[in-house]
Amino acid sequence: MKKIIFLLTLLIIPLNFAAAQDLKSEIVLNLDMLEKIKNDIQENYYDPSFHGINIEENYIKTRELIKKASSAIEMTDLIARFCFLLDDSHVGFIPPRKTFSVDYGWELLLIDGKVFVTKIKDDSDAYKKGIRIGDQIYMIEGFIPNRREYSILMRHFNVLQPQPSLNVLIIKPNGNKYKLDFTAKITEASRFMLSRRDQEIKNQKYESENYTPDFYDKIPGLAVLKMPTFNLSIIKVNKMMEKVRESENLILDLRGNRGGYHDALEQLLKHFFEREVDAGKIIRRDGARSFLIKPTIKKTYKGQLIVLVDSSSASAAEMFARIIQLEKRGTVIGDQSAGAVMQSIYLTHAFGIKSYVFYGISITIADIVMKDGQRLEKTGVTPDEKIIPSAADLIKNRDPVLSRAAQILGYKLTPEEAGVIFDKDSN
Repeated sequence: MKKIIFLLTLLIIPLNFAAAQDLKSEIVLNLDMLEKIKNDIQENYYDPSFHGINIEENYIKTRELIKKASSAIEMTDLIARFCFLLDDSHVGFIPPRKTFSVDYGWELLLIDGKVFVTKIKDDSDAYKKGIRIGDQIYMIEGFIPNRREYSILMRHFNVLQPQPSLNVLIIKPNGNKYKLDFTAKITEASRFMLSRRDQEIKNQKYESENYTPDFYDKIPGLAVLKMPTFNLSIIKVNKMMEKVRESENLILDLRGNRGGYHDALEQLLKHFFEREVDAGKIIRRDGARSFLIKPTIKKTYKGQLIVLVDSSSASAAEMFARIIQLEKRGTVIGDQSAGAVMQSIYLTHAFGIKSYVFYGISITIADIVMKDGQRLEKTGVTPDEKIIPSAADLIKNRDPVLSRAAQILGYKLTPEEAGVIFDKDSN
């Protein structure tokens, strides 16, 4: 949620990368990575007591396990588990880039505590084996995903240990159960960083495709703003709000918004309040301070507001929704949000000589306590009205949540119409 900060520490190792593939060299590398990750936690984690966890003792245990590990994959998992000890949504090991990328061909979403397929590529093996939109993924590789462990499982299979194939148990909308295996699409990749220019081009393309807000204003008096991220500058937040300022009613869609910059969150909140708002407290290692939203916008948005959230609305998105609730400024509808609300930074290290392989850690530097004295971490935002899409809604591309929001504001927008508003293939 905090604006990303990169701190670079170079570890120069007199070995070429090919030679580092043998087990002994991997052990040396991973022991060094573990030590730096441990130091990052001890020096930066917001709670100097580490929730009562003995970091040094667990570091020694993890060192011994790495020395006995039989593969680099196992070592990566051990370092990740060391970070998991803090049970913190914003703390996680970022391992070196793999020499391949894995695409399972699907997109999943936790809906009312169950995992469903929301997108599937027609050319994927998963599709060929019979997986379709609307299927419930009841089990993955022997694990039954639930609300608490879903994000950990996804991080395991997508980041820490991508798999060439998966064994899943699916439940079809008619209740039939099937157990099947499918293979992932594997693409070779380099573990080394792109050049600065190539990386900038790649980042710009990604941001354009994934971070650009979408607007819908074809219904007189109603604006729908889909905001996929808070990774926006203050200028971009202001420009975004300029487009909806004159609408009498606004639906702000934060579904799928994983958070972003704290400054963007604060700036967006300023657009909805003419008065100072005490939003809660930010607790850092050096003490707590009030999170105050001070009125600095000359022309705030005064219309009715409905905020949409789902299980993947996280961090800054959750804070925005909850502040709107607590201040009675609008209505929140949808599914229970992620419950991942902390402030964090990225600390980055590298090893290599002329070309560097990067790794690092996402680490929490502040906890958030809301105005009512409650934390959103591990609980999330409970919507004022819970609206859950069914498997049939997913299959037929219907959006009952957006439809209901429009209805609350006095507009008629069917779930079928709502489902294609931001569907570029349908417009």
